[in-house]
Amino acid sequence: MNVTSQMARGPLVDLHWRSGATVEVIDGWQVAVRYSQQQDRTGNALVDLSHVPTFEINGPEVGAALNSICGVDMPLRKIDSADGRHVYRLTPSRAIVFGNVPSNTGAIDVTGGWTSLALIGPDAERILNKVTAVDLRERTLPVQACCQGPIFGVNTLFGRFSDRFELHVCSDSAEFFWDVLMDAGAEFGLRPAGVELDQCKVQSDECKVQSA
Repeated sequence: MNVTSQMARGPLVDLHWRSGATVEVIDGWQVAVRYSQQQDRTGNALVDLSHVPTFEINGPEVGAALNSICGVDMPLRKIDSADGRHVYRLTPSRAIVFGNVPSNTGAIDVTGGWTSLALIGPDAERILNKVTAVDLRERTLPVQACCQGPIFGVNTLFGRFSDRFELHVCSDSAEFFWDVLMDAGAEFGLRPAGVELDQCKVQSDECKVQSA
């Protein structure tokens, strides 16, 4: 039996191998977990999250589905984060969930069709300003809000969080998109990182919330 052939792989796995990342299997997906010279938690880093389960909810029952998932019918262009998932409300009839969802919501599994990246660090907004005309100022796109717009012609879903932007694009554009961001971030010391860094950031943020 060829076990490797049964593993799912995102569109950036070969790039991670070539760049010297340690790749491990998480929930059946090949995932870049660390880079040998990746940034600490204070620098700028780019993390591939393409293994995260992704679901779309469409149609007139979106509000009811979001009530089931989040306990509330979310406002437009807002993000609800809980239980390890992020729910983006895009339009009255469309939402996207990054993370697992209950089976009775009518959500469609589109994992693999999207590539998700976390751009983490103090210069994330400045890096993005080099490659997009989308207004990403916090007064326009506050924390826990989302919007859509192009980066070098690639339609991008932006999500703003306290310490990062999460960027979601069609998987066909993944490697080009990664290279664009790495080039834009070079002057800010942007480096690739594995999901271990992202998990550390999430745990740190949760500790801050609990101690507040």
